[in-house]
Amino acid sequence: PQEGITINDTSTEGTEQGLQDATQRLDLVINSVSSTFSPSTIQNLIVRASKSLALQEASGNLTAAAYNIFEAAGNAPRATAQYTAELLQYANGVLADGYQTLFQNYASFRPVSSIDWRKKIVKASEFGALSGAIYEDATLKANEMGHSMVAQGKTAEIGWMVTDSLQNLKDFNGDEATPTLVRTIVLRGYDASDEDVDREGLLNTICTASPVSLFRDDKSLVQVHEGMLYIAELLMREIEQYIDSTAPNHKIVFAGHSIGGSLSILLMILLTKSRGASFVRDNVLRVYTFGSPPIFSVDSTSNLKRLANGEESGDFCSILDAFDLPTSIVYSYSQPWDPIPRLYTPYDPLYPLIDDLGDDGYTPWVSGPPRTLRPILKTILENWEGWPSYRDNARFKLGQDYRSVGEQFLLLPEPIRYLTDRLVSVNTAVPEIDAVYSISSRELLPALAEVFTLETLQISLVPVAIRSFIHHFYPAYDAPFVAFASSLDEVDASNPDDSRNIE
Repeated sequence: PQEGITINDTSTEGTEQGLQDATQRLDLVINSVSSTFSPSTIQNLIVRASKSLALQEASGNLTAAAYNIFEAAGNAPRATAQYTAELLQYANGVLADGYQTLFQNYASFRPVSSIDWRKKIVKASEFGALSGAIYEDATLKANEMGHSMVAQGKTAEIGWMVTDSLQNLKDFNGDEATPTLVRTIVLRGYDASDEDVDREGLLNTICTASPVSLFRDDKSLVQVHEGMLYIAELLMREIEQYIDSTAPNHKIVFAGHSIGGSLSILLMILLTKSRGASFVRDNVLRVYTFGSPPIFSVDSTSNLKRLANGEESGDFCSILDAFDLPTSIVYSYSQPWDPIPRLYTPYDPLYPLIDDLGDDGYTPWVSGPPRTLRPILKTILENWEGWPSYRDNARFKLGQDYRSVGEQFLLLPEPIRYLTDRLVSVNTAVPEIDAVYSISSRELLPALAEVFTLETLQISLVPVAIRSFIHHFYPAYDAPFVAFASSLDEVDASNPDDSRNIE
């Protein structure tokens, strides 16, 4: 017993065993807590709660037990006791049942089955690493992964590369093991370190987010981000020659991180426009995106809108279906704390940061609560020559209602890491991946907003802002994903009931 705590010695052996098990599991939380918190203080609270629960409420009434703790401590509000009880119940539920408890309101949320490991995790991790290689020594990194460089360059301020590799068709479609030559087109995201591109101009293009008809004829039911369409059309003119030069049995893969992934989907759609859906279905194995923002929407009066809002499942994407393409042709992966997959949507935590201007239409953030980053960003923006043009783009065009496309996958940390991030302190480092879950494109953003909450006020705080940057930066989709995929080799993937996920 902790000093100063009186324990009634009437507990049963079963209750003591339950207390011991619960304490061991809750100790994991303590071990993961940031050093800025006192473990002894937190442990004392947990011991008090646990012993009160064990001795008084064997029936599981957490609320009454919490009342006892705070009443013994002296005159704490009952509202606090209620909150503490619910907090304990919440944490215990996560530790006991994992992410299924957190995502219980989302029917499409499920672990990736072991029969899909090769194509949805192992092979995807390869293209995640390749999408990161373009930020570094692309030729060296590609060669290390068995990809030979065909061409590389920059178009419309976007870096790109084309590689060839020998792949196994079974790793893409689950059919017979057939060696196949694959040409991969990789597009880079926004790289603030590249001084050879017009970074300010690219940023403004990225913020030119108004929806336009995909085929510029006012007849398409699908609309797309205006700036991205401009970039994609220029890219297609440059890259199409590497599609034309493929052999008859060559297959094609598109891949990219951040806006590079969004543009990869758009290139596939433009290819569908020019050559038909049958060409794309026969020749494009897959599009892989990593931490990419949605850039497509559907007309508000169309049947597609109703499908996207109410009938879309993990196996059906209305936007791809509009082009007669299967949902499975696009695999999109997101780190749950990465804010960029929420960009251009009602769940975007970044857009409101620049939407509080003074009467002069120039001075940012004249009202609202103080936020840690505001003074820093305010100074930067007010001294940036491009601020006026960027400001107008951001204010009037960033707030959109774009939709995620294809099959969506979440790269999730251990539940214990999730609890410490949510309840104790923000850990900025990218954690090891503990599980990969799939979820429908319709449910992805609402689920992230509920479980991995990123509000405007939170994103304004330094630790959250740093975490958001690190969890979007391309290494977050490289080494952790490759390490998790490699660990699957140690498990018998022939057992379809073993999902290799903590639940």
